[in-house]
Amino acid sequence: MRIRIAAVIAAVLLTVSPMCGCSNPAGGELMRPPYPAGEEKNIQEQLTKSLGSFVLKYPKSGNYRSAIIQTDLTGDKKKDALVFYRKDESTPVSLAVLCQKDGRWQLVSRKEGEGGEVERVMFGDINGDGVSEIIVGWTIYSTGLNIILAYGLKESSLSVIDVKEYSEAKSSNIPVAYSDMQVYDFDNDGSDEIIASYVNLSEGTGTAKLIECHLGVDNQETMSVTDTTPLDGNVIYYNETKVAKLTDDNNVGVVLDGYKDNSTVITEYIYWDASEGDLKTPFYNVEEQTVTSTARHINIASRDIDFDGVIDIPVTEYLPGYDETSENPMYLTTWYSIDFGSDGCQFINKKKNVINTSENYSITWQSSWNGNVTCRLDENNRLLYFYRYQKDRFAFSEELFRIKVFTQKEWNKEAAGLGESMGKGGVIELAQDGDTVYAAFLSPEQNLADAASLQSYFSLM
Repeated sequence: MRIRIAAVIAAVLLTVSPMCGCSNPAGGELMRPPYPAGEEKNIQEQLTKSLGSFVLKYPKSGNYRSAIIQTDLTGDKKKDALVFYRKDESTPVSLAVLCQKDGRWQLVSRKEGEGGEVERVMFGDINGDGVSEIIVGWTIYSTGLNIILAYGLKESSLSVIDVKEYSEAKSSNIPVAYSDMQVYDFDNDGSDEIIASYVNLSEGTGTAKLIECHLGVDNQETMSVTDTTPLDGNVIYYNETKVAKLTDDNNVGVVLDGYKDNSTVITEYIYWDASEGDLKTPFYNVEEQTVTSTARHINIASRDIDFDGVIDIPVTEYLPGYDETSENPMYLTTWYSIDFGSDGCQFINKKKNVINTSENYSITWQSSWNGNVTCRLDENNRLLYFYRYQKDRFAFSEELFRIKVFTQKEWNKEAAGLGESMGKGGVIELAQDGDTVYAAFLSPEQNLADAASLQSYFSLM
């Protein structure tokens, strides 16, 4: 199934892409969120007493999507409250911290923010003192960029920790722009760092940046870019990003899955190489200034496909009977783990499968099928066909089996009509997921799969 660019652009516009930082420039509240309940209601009521009227502002991306985030900001093992709000349409977004004293919430500090929107919020112990700092991605309306700032809560007061990088063009330190950022102790020094990924769409360049905390010239905590490495500058949107174990020797880094054009997704790894003391992106081809080794033509994110704790990367190839001219091609997906050896980056074959992305399931590919089997997808009727492939004959003439997706009501009717033939080898229920039923129908004269083995090949994604 080809990945259509229109769907990608729509997703970028509707979800406020971390690549472009799009938002409502006027800052208008198109829809007032529902009033919080429970503990969040108590927090908002206390903030109202302290500030008067205001509007809560919600982060657009990341794991924390609430305007009121409860977490320990002081290291006392008690939950504090971080709140993002705007007093009115003429004022910037601000952040406030409330702590509990004698069982009641009290506003202890607030600080005016740097942007028109909160792109994301993260937490990390960037100075190694055992207490998490607040890391905020702000969207700047005037430039459309996302920039990073950090905040520490010291003696009940919020302080700003600048996050800067040196600009040769401006001969000065400037805010760090990003498309994605992740927080983790990447170099195992006891303090968390930020890895920021930035793609400049107008210039077609990409950069990964390692950002670390240190004491500045005024003996104040600051964060700065200490190392960089190139990324593919043709990625238009990162669809999924995460911190994960990259290899079986506990190498942890950032995994980026991004749309590159209207039919291609790539995966990039970013990690700190302790032996060489630098940041690396192993799939980036310096000569070609791009990434091709992890390219695929289906919208499937990297994941731990075999549950061994290490991330795996899907790479696709055409199934027999298809090529780049096919209108609706089908693909065989090979999942690889990676080894960073002395000879460079090695791809280790883990498994192969055919994935039905529209119905979110896969069939494990068998070695006996190589060159002998191909597939056809009928999305309208929720059917995936498997055929015997013979190069000198029509590729879709001899059906081996098909997999059809039903609602529970549809399946009950289908099973009743099958009568005694149901469950005798020709028809088998593969799985249920809520109201959805997956079933296989096997041709009687084929010998490449039986009901029991087919059930073991089937897996929900």
